[in-house]
Amino acid sequence: MGRLTTHVLNTAEGRPATGVGIEVRRDGELLTRAVTDDDGRTAAPLVDGALEPGAYEIVFDVSAHFTRSFYDRIPVRVVIDDPDGHYHVPLLVSPWSYSTYRGS
Repeated sequence: MGRLTTHVLNTAEGRPATGVGIEVRRDGELLTRAVTDDDGRTAAPLVDGALEPGAYEIVFDVSAHFTRSFYDRIPVRVVIDDPDGHYHVPLLVSPWSYSTYRGS
């Protein structure tokens, strides 16, 4: 069964980003909401076993983590082609920049 996971890291302070709200949508439909813990991860996969091929949007609400930031919500769109795959989407974020990649 496939799954979608994440890890959010505060690159300005060199530590996990806690308290980041996350929403996952597919075709505009809300699939899940989660919040990062002290390790910058969610308690469970964002999507577990219910992956379908198509475009997913992961929205990271970093406004609760940073007191002041150029960004408030960061949308990341990914395409799932293997419903049995593990898709790990880390977010590296500071108040002034962000990057993401497909992790393992």
